[in-house]
Amino acid sequence: MVGTRLREARLARHFSLADVAEKAHVSVATLSRVERDQQSIDVGLFLSLAKILRTTPQELLGEDPEEAGLDPLVSRIAALVPTERIHLWKELAGARRPTGGMARRGAVRALGEQVEELLAQIDFLRSEIEAVTKQLRRSR
Repeated sequence: MVGTRLREARLARHFSLADVAEKAHVSVATLSRVERDQQSIDVGLFLSLAKILRTTPQELLGEDPEEAGLDPLVSRIAALVPTERIHLWKELAGARRPTGGMARRGAVRALGEQVEELLAQIDFLRSEIEAVTKQLRRSR
């Protein structure tokens, strides 16, 4: 099931099997077996393939984010390509930074908010990895 979605994503982007295999550092034969659901893959390779194919793990797993219990806003942020997501985080961080002469207390508060944002991002990524791991285990 995951293999079929990987193949569909690859073909939709007009990537050859050899190109994707090379970028993922696997053999063409291995990628072909994965796409035909004849070989399982680990989470690291799965996430690499998602990145190479410019798609999200949710799309490859065929999960409806709302059914998986994710907030729609979280799902939309997760669906952004990495560069857009980084840009969003930078914009959000910039919007919270006060301009002009910032007092030490304000600087500490701003740093605390940045740390909280980073921790929230780490928690989100951890939950994404856990969901992908569970789905991959089910598909074996």
